[in-house]
Amino acid sequence: MKVIVEAHDVKKGMYVSELDRPWLDSPFLFQGFRITNTDEIDQISNLCDYVFVDSEKSTIPVAQTQSRTASSRSGSEQQNIARLIKKPLPYTEKFEDEFINARDCYQFAREELENKLFHDIKMGKSLEIESARGTVTSMVDSILRHPDALVLLASLGNKDRSLVTHALSVCTLSLALGRSLGIETDALVDLGLGALLHDIGEIRIPDQVLDNVANASEEERALVEGHTIIGATMLKKLGNLPDNVIAIVHDHHERADGSGYPGKLTGAEISLHTKIVSIVDTYDNILSGIHEYESMSVDDALKSMYAWRRDLFDELLVEKFIQCVGIYPLGSVVELRTGQIGIVISSRPDARLFPNIMLVLDAGREPVEPPKMLNLALFREKLESDDFEIKRLVEGQHYGIDVRQYILRELPLG
Repeated sequence: MKVIVEAHDVKKGMYVSELDRPWLDSPFLFQGFRITNTDEIDQISNLCDYVFVDSEKSTIPVAQTQSRTASSRSGSEQQNIARLIKKPLPYTEKFEDEFINARDCYQFAREELENKLFHDIKMGKSLEIESARGTVTSMVDSILRHPDALVLLASLGNKDRSLVTHALSVCTLSLALGRSLGIETDALVDLGLGALLHDIGEIRIPDQVLDNVANASEEERALVEGHTIIGATMLKKLGNLPDNVIAIVHDHHERADGSGYPGKLTGAEISLHTKIVSIVDTYDNILSGIHEYESMSVDDALKSMYAWRRDLFDELLVEKFIQCVGIYPLGSVVELRTGQIGIVISSRPDARLFPNIMLVLDAGREPVEPPKMLNLALFREKLESDDFEIKRLVEGQHYGIDVRQYILRELPLG
């Protein structure tokens, strides 16, 4: 239950789910956090008159007498989406154990797309949908066991502009978001299949057009936008795909305010699965600088998604997506308050601000050999110190850090 708490009554242990103003107008980059120190209390007191506190996620009692129940989210569309969200199942494997399975799964999926599925379509052959479904089913199984392993591997390609890595990234993050929303296994497979194939129509568009979308003529831009119809038509001809998979491919560029294409659909006309893929597709596009987008840092990408949440997407789903990936997404590089630098490897859903990191540089910016694995949540609980908090996100290349090399070299390879 969400209750309104006056800013001066906020205490450590309370879980702040909303502010009394837009999050982008605050120093808090992540929507939804548990108060752990006096600095956060002071920031809230200086900024807000009141906040919305989730009593169920708080670690201390939140008395009804000191606050009043928060009003429910307005709008029938938001309420309908909220009803579909369920509690996700717990992880069944440790991250370290699942990483070995995920590595094999990701490598197989990449080879399938590069050498078979996408290659066959480029050569004019028909899509082998059962092969694609089998690939997605393996990804779903890994995501259900522990999503962080596959998400981390997919993050290694977020600066790669290829159609294959983009498809795998969108599929993986869509499945992770779907899992966090409690979507059931069969529906996750359909979601993943639509996400994997969402840009399949681009295979039929000349590379020279796709590579220069920013300077495309009106005719060329119409051709690029036509990839949604081309892809959906290809899938319809197979005759054995659920409508929601085809809808993802056809509608993933539709926007809640009706500004998208090809049908100028508005929020209520866009399916839940399509809304999920639309959010993830845009996020991956702006991270990797695909088409007309400029490549953004992780924190800028998350801020942009949050800024667009009401006009372009489903607001609740964007919030859930940001909670899912965390303010410090897997594979990102962070600086601790100590000055040490590390790579985010995994995190607990209830401790996204205190992930597990691979420490690669010490406070003097000298390499840590071998790198050390730090569980920031555990360190914080044991030491009761702010020293092992994350200070900020940083760009790895500024410190000569090759994230891909570190992860593939240091994490278990079986």
